[in-house]
Amino acid sequence: MIVRKLIPTLLGAAVVFTTAIILLIVLVLGLLTAPSKDASAAEEPTCTPGGGNSSAVVVPDEYQDYVESAAKESGLSVGIIAAQLKAESNWDPKAVSPVGAKGLAQFMPETWKEFGDGGDPFNPKDAIAAQGRYMKHLKNLVKDHAKGDKNLVELTLAAYNAGPGKVKELGYDMNKINKIEETRNYVENITKAAKGDYTTDCEDPGDGGARGDGDILKTAKHLAWDKRVQLPRSTAARHGEDAAKPEYVKASQKYNKSVTTAFFTDCGVYVATVMRMSGADKKFPLRGTTDVQLPYLKQSDKYKTFKPKSEGDLKAGDIMITPGHIYIYSGKRRSGPANTSLAASLYTRPPSGQDTYGFGSYTAARLVKG
Repeated sequence: MIVRKLIPTLLGAAVVFTTAIILLIVLVLGLLTAPSKDASAAEEPTCTPGGGNSSAVVVPDEYQDYVESAAKESGLSVGIIAAQLKAESNWDPKAVSPVGAKGLAQFMPETWKEFGDGGDPFNPKDAIAAQGRYMKHLKNLVKDHAKGDKNLVELTLAAYNAGPGKVKELGYDMNKINKIEETRNYVENITKAAKGDYTTDCEDPGDGGARGDGDILKTAKHLAWDKRVQLPRSTAARHGEDAAKPEYVKASQKYNKSVTTAFFTDCGVYVATVMRMSGADKKFPLRGTTDVQLPYLKQSDKYKTFKPKSEGDLKAGDIMITPGHIYIYSGKRRSGPANTSLAASLYTRPPSGQDTYGFGSYTAARLVKG
């Protein structure tokens, strides 16, 4: 929120007095109309992926390997290629546009002749591979005119939508290209979907514990969506990457470089990333919920462990763990029991909100020595 300060000028005592009276009236009215602390409007704003009720791009299981190969071929991110395919055909391999574009990647016949390698535009494997080749071609056309990586992606997407000839005609200048409304919207929508944007009412998390100040809760909330994000089950190595909060994608790869399987949907990896990134426990085990992390918490003198009987026994930042699952209690942020904790769920969910449960069977661990 931007707060504008009223700076009185040297226009005389009358102006200063009048300003003071106005401010006093505004203050009184504000106090009279302000909602109570219990009102729903006063609750903390939430972050959700993709804006509104949508979610970040999720690649269907059957296409994941193809999309990753196309991304590698093009030199662009998996998110960009996936967001394009989602926008072009909504993952419908039989899609045909009114102007004759075909398949998942919506190739026009002439373009397909050049980049389809003799394949079938309605075959997902062929179509996605062609998308990778075509985007590589466009990227090479504009790369000498790009000003940094971000601009390179924008120019490549603009060339895809408006045509490389139009981008060249406009001097590879995104300010000029953006005057084409369709192209501007296309570039903005694809790049936004590729990284997973925030709702407009999402509280800016700042650095969210990236300074290593020991704040478990702040870091946990910085790395996870407030609301539950559910995915189709998949054992693919990078499943959940496009649906995870961008901050978590970056952090999890920084702190857990050796982890590849179920990277973005592993509850143990999420908690380990929180503990290491926050600086609360830089030696927290990376994985092994049952065999490693549970014994570590019980045996370490850094933690007080106990069996909570109800949510009232917990404090925000407590770790809840049982054989097979681990999560972080984040406290009540709104009315009702839902989403009072944060966790990932193997193969089915990136870090996001969940209910608090497991009383009697779960062990709670509270950090007492940072």
